[in-house]
Amino acid sequence: MAKLVFGMNQSLDGYIDHIAFVPSPTLFRHFIEEAQAGSVYGRQMYEVMRYWDDDHPEWNAEERAFAAAWRRGGTSRNGSSCAR
Repeated sequence: MAKLVFGMNQSLDGYIDHIAFVPSPTLFRHFIEEAQAGSVYGRQMYEVMRYWDDDHPEWNAEERAFAAAWRRGGTSRNGSSCAR
């Protein structure tokens, strides 16, 4: 049986700002490792994360590594599987 890990990132008051959130380098490396395993997202979060589908010239090496992990991670939307 596969292992399912649940994770969430939000502030103590429940507010999430997807524009202003900037993780530390250590936390971002953790996100890269997690993305390699694949993820399941709801529709709205999946639409936010689609940002990583296209390359952006301003990305640094870690952002390119996250995008690569996101693309090959087997991400699913709304519980249905989709090949990446």
